[in-house]
Amino acid sequence: MGLFDRFKRKKAPEPAAQGPEETASGLAPSADTSAVILLGEDVGWTAVTRAVENRFGSQALVSADSSAPNAPAMTLLLEGVEFFCSYMAMPHPAEFYDLASLQEGLFSPQEREEILANKAFLVLAQKGGGASLEEKCRVCRLFTRLAGALTQLDGAVCVFVPGAELLISRRVYLQHAAILEKNWEDPEYFPAPLWIAIRSGQKGEASLVGTWGLRQFGFLELWFLDAKSPWPELHEKLYLMSIFQITGRELYQNMDTIAFTPGNPSTFKELNGALFIVGGGV
Repeated sequence: MGLFDRFKRKKAPEPAAQGPEETASGLAPSADTSAVILLGEDVGWTAVTRAVENRFGSQALVSADSSAPNAPAMTLLLEGVEFFCSYMAMPHPAEFYDLASLQEGLFSPQEREEILANKAFLVLAQKGGGASLEEKCRVCRLFTRLAGALTQLDGAVCVFVPGAELLISRRVYLQHAAILEKNWEDPEYFPAPLWIAIRSGQKGEASLVGTWGLRQFGFLELWFLDAKSPWPELHEKLYLMSIFQITGRELYQNMDTIAFTPGNPSTFKELNGALFIVGGGV
C-alpha cells in the first residue's frame, strides 16, 4: 500500500450527489487571508520596504503610504495577487488577541518569551483572493513566500496566523518557507504546518488530537478520538490529510472509512463542526 493509498477514504452511500464545488460541511474557504509578524525591536519602516524590494524587486511595491507616522502601509503585487502590509511600532495588543493564552505552537520556551516581549509588529493581509479552494491555496502559497521574506528581517521573532490561532517561531517559519521554495513548482505540495495547528485535548475519558485551521479552507476540522499511536505519528497523519484536502486530492466526509493499516478501517463521524476519526487501531 502506497503512502497516498493509506489516506484514501471509502465513501459512504449518498442519497443524492453533491455539487462539484460543495465540501462535506457546505463551508466555503475564507476569502480573506491574514497574519501578524511580531518583531523584537522597532526595525523601522524603511527596513520593511527594503526587505520587500530586495526579495521581489521594486515593481512589487505598488504603493506606499507614510501619512500616518505610527502606521505606515504599503500595497504589494505578487503574480497578480494584491497584498497589504502595515507596520505598527508598538507591542501587539492583547485586546486584538492575547498571545500569552497560547501555550501550544511551533516554538521553544525561550522563543515564547521572546515572542511575548515583542516591541513592534507587521499586519499582513490579502483581501478577497481566496474565494475558491484553488485560489485560497495559491494565495496562501504566495502569502507564505511574502511572510518568509519579511520574517527574515533582523528582529523578527514569529508569525501569528489568526485563522488557526497558531504561533510559529521565526526559526520554524523560515525552515518551512525554504521547503516551499524548493517545491514551488509542485502543485501537490502545501506548507500545512504554517497554516494548520495541531491541538490536543480530552472528551470525557478519551484523548483528542486534531487540527485547528482547516475551516480557513472550507473543511471540517479533523480529530483523532482516543488514538493510541505516538504523537509524532498522529501529527504526521493530520498534516498529510490536511494537505490532501487543501490540494484537492481528497475530501473526507461523515461516515466515510479510511484504513491506515489494511483490513482495519477507521470511520469519520461528524460532531459539533468536526470530523472525528474513530476506531481502526490508530
